[in-house]
Amino acid sequence: MSSSVETNTTIDMERKKGKPSETRGLRANNSPLMTARAQPSNMTSLSYCAIFITLEVAKQVVTYATRHYNNGVYPISSSAIVCCIELVKLLMVLIPVMFTTGLSSFRPSIVFAVPSIIYCANNNLYLVALNYTTPPTWNVLIQSRVIMTALTYRIIFGRQISVVRWVALLLLMLGIALAQLAGSSSSPASQDIYVLPQALGLSLVSAAISTAASIITEYLFKNDKRPFMEQQVQMYAFGFLIASIWSAVATKGDVFKISGTESLRSDIVFLLVAAILLGGAGGLAVAAIIRSLDNIVKIYSASISILMTAAVCSFLFPEKFILNTAFVIAVLLILVSSILYDRQDLSNILPANMRVPSRQKFHSL
Repeated sequence: MSSSVETNTTIDMERKKGKPSETRGLRANNSPLMTARAQPSNMTSLSYCAIFITLEVAKQVVTYATRHYNNGVYPISSSAIVCCIELVKLLMVLIPVMFTTGLSSFRPSIVFAVPSIIYCANNNLYLVALNYTTPPTWNVLIQSRVIMTALTYRIIFGRQISVVRWVALLLLMLGIALAQLAGSSSSPASQDIYVLPQALGLSLVSAAISTAASIITEYLFKNDKRPFMEQQVQMYAFGFLIASIWSAVATKGDVFKISGTESLRSDIVFLLVAAILLGGAGGLAVAAIIRSLDNIVKIYSASISILMTAAVCSFLFPEKFILNTAFVIAVLLILVSSILYDRQDLSNILPANMRVPSRQKFHSL
């Protein structure tokens, strides 16, 4: 569920095979796989961006609508929804492999269960978080994972953080704080939806999980020699297995028990199926699209998707979320922070005609 949960598992896995990066959220991607890949044309990039934004917005809005229009509860348990999403992902990667290379050369390894457990926990956490906040606010709160990941690499692994990146992290913290203020005041009539301590607490737990996932996947996939698709099949196979076990435990065996109403209405069934398909197939499609985009294009697209999600939620769920000026400013702060964090060198951010010449250029004048 992208910005919300597993934000780009596929691209992260492939990136870990290249040069290690410092975060999964605001990326500084220098992977040979990315630099060697030919960049698409402007029209193709715009098309990819449009598809990416549409899928991201639809995935989050439909997931929230499934709960919202079913008397405030998911029609089936959230763990069962995660289980179905993991099954869709597994089928999406398994079927192409079966019709091409086959499974005879596969070497199963239990190590792939480790990141699968982490992603399964994060996926469940996201659905739980929507009981306390809305997708737009969660999209901002979850950016705290960037701060936590950067500090973890600095403290534990001794990686240096430039002054520009420190400024970026401070702007990010300001944006998150402003989003909390915007969330707490955007719908005064609804006192039960913005329980910000719970939402903030869950976002910090999710950030910690994402940080662990970043470190584990960097180590695991950097040192594993299996083909990329074999890694993906094993990841989602373990993911489906773990999600199934957790769903059975959490529901005490009644995995698909109907909630909210005695029988599901046809519109709720449609929303539930759409949420599962968008969470599974849509999530993989988004990851594939992101791999072909430039870093800055990804950052702009992610920021636009947050604003678009906020606009759609404000229209569909006005009693739960209202798009106000404070929230827009918070997203803009995150956008600026993302660009600073990605580029590090301020001279790379300004247009060529605005950059300050170096000393060598001054001497040659």
